[in-house]
Amino acid sequence: MTKDIVLTALAAALLSAGKQALAAIPNIEVVTLLIMLYAACFKPQIAFVATGVFIVIECFIWGIQTWVIAYFIHWNFVAFATFLLARIFKVKNRFIYLAFTILVTAAFGVLTTAIDALFAVGNSGLKFGYAFSIIYMRGIYFYIAHVVGNAAFNITLFAPMRDILNKLTFKYYGRDVFLKEGEERAVIRSLEAERQDVPDGSLTKACARDTIFLSEEDSHESADSHE
Repeated sequence: MTKDIVLTALAAALLSAGKQALAAIPNIEVVTLLIMLYAACFKPQIAFVATGVFIVIECFIWGIQTWVIAYFIHWNFVAFATFLLARIFKVKNRFIYLAFTILVTAAFGVLTTAIDALFAVGNSGLKFGYAFSIIYMRGIYFYIAHVVGNAAFNITLFAPMRDILNKLTFKYYGRDVFLKEGEERAVIRSLEAERQDVPDGSLTKACARDTIFLSEEDSHESADSHE
């Protein structure tokens, strides 16, 4: 439980730091990339809580405006959909994640425009379609930059960073947090069998030995690792 809290706080801090680091460049952000990585590599509650904390911090920095509604809808959807892709459907193809990134980023522009148009209709009596088209066309260059930027981040960084985070998460917890106890024992037995079949001193055997050690070391703390 303590490890979960620490990792959640770190994840939320990185979201806020990443957002502020690129704030001077209109519509270029790493938040989409980071939330997708969190949802693909961490426990789902860590990804969702870190996302919620990030949104609250943004409210303190920028105040409460119509974008808050879009943030709560959009970023939580990104986390949930990525978790489904990575952990439920076990999608590995990087181009599927690229396509998802492009679609969800484009949808963000539509969502924010729709929310602003609804408020404009309520305050001025304009028709929704007219207000939507004016607001969307006014920001279309920013929406294009947003899509291009997120696509570039995803195609270059998502796959390698996912592999790195998966390894670091395994070392941090000493086990695969997505495996049930019975499945974990089966994996350990399989690794032990593989260790007997490879030559001494080989890199494969060293990796198998380290993996088994990490899994067995944490077995005494399994009660603390599970919520």
